Amino acid sequence: MIAILLWELRQRKIAVLFWTLGSVLLSVVIMGLYPSIRDQAHQFNQVINQLPEGLRGLKTGGAGSVDVGDPVEFMNAQIFYATLPILWIILSITRGSSVLGKDEQNHTLELLLARPISRTHLLASKALSLFAEFIVVGGVTLIAIIAVAPAFDLHIGAGKLAMATLYTVLFSLSFGLIAFALTAATSLARRVASVAAVFLSFGSYIIASMSGLTHWLQNPAKLAPFHYFEPTKIMHGEAVTGLNIYLISVFVFALAVAWLGFRRRDIS
Repeated sequence: MIAILLWELRQRKIAVLFWTLGSVLLSVVIMGLYPSIRDQAHQFNQVINQLPEGLRGLKTGGAGSVDVGDPVEFMNAQIFYATLPILWIILSITRGSSVLGKDEQNHTLELLLARPISRTHLLASKALSLFAEFIVVGGVTLIAIIAVAPAFDLHIGAGKLAMATLYTVLFSLSFGLIAFALTAATSLARRVASVAAVFLSFGSYIIASMSGLTHWLQNPAKLAPFHYFEPTKIMHGEAVTGLNIYLISVFVFALAVAWLGFRRRDIS
């Protein structure tokens, strides 16, 4: 099991390096814009707060007025609600659907199962490799954010930034686990795993963000994962009960579906 995990990480080391560098550089560049935006915050706030609530929600995920000069709201709107989740959701879904699917498509999964390893241990090693990639990408990005933020007058506590990054990693990873579970469960679901995860993630982003524009979207928005993803609350130390329930539910059910389906189905 450990050998397969290490092999997966060695195979992915270049890709992980580029995803990590991309996340760090993008975060640093965006944070570098804060001083100039803060100096013109009054003008920006006037323009943004005149927009319909649903359009403001596309970047902030929240309702009410926006203050782009506030460090927490800036990090929420520019880093934690849009940029990093979108980037990491793409990574999560592509890896979640391919960590098993690629081996099955290349007919190397049978060779792995021919070794003295059970299906459960093989599945666990693949899932752990997915988690390990996000630990590296998210951990290095967090270190960069904490190190660079004060240089751009983004004075937010390291603990608050760590919690926001952790929740962003877990939230993004949840969609990859959905793709992973569908890929592992049945060969039929493997063909639609990525599509289903993309629809759930980015579809929920649009529905949750646009729900302020019209009443008929407000109830469906409660079923959208992005409806419960509120980095501002996380950085203010407020409870995010809905997000916790969503994450626990997805992690438990996705891993259970993956295990129950993979241990029973034929490998083709």
